[in-house]
Amino acid sequence: MKKLFVSVPMQGRTKKDIAVSIAKMKKIAEAYEGEELELIDSYVSDETPKDCYIPVWYLSRSLEKLAMADIFIGIDDTADWPGCKIETMVANSYYIKSYKVETAKLLY
Repeated sequence: MKKLFVSVPMQGRTKKDIAVSIAKMKKIAEAYEGEELELIDSYVSDETPKDCYIPVWYLSRSLEKLAMADIFIGIDDTADWPGCKIETMVANSYYIKSYKVETAKLLY
């Protein structure tokens, strides 16, 4: 089964809102692919180490998970979400099959 990495905005959102967005995007990716996909859990709940820049630390953990993906799905407007922007750039730069979802439909 192909593995799917979902990139969604997380900062300032509840765990429930994030989970709803991930579920929506998984369904969209499966519709595009025409098959069920194994979801890579991209939610990082680990405690951050001391003396680190927290957003970058979370992004690094996320990129470790992205490295396992066959397929990537993210948002189309990453201007306000630097982590999503970098995840999208990595997926595209390393030729991971990618899809984009309109941000407004996902968040609102």
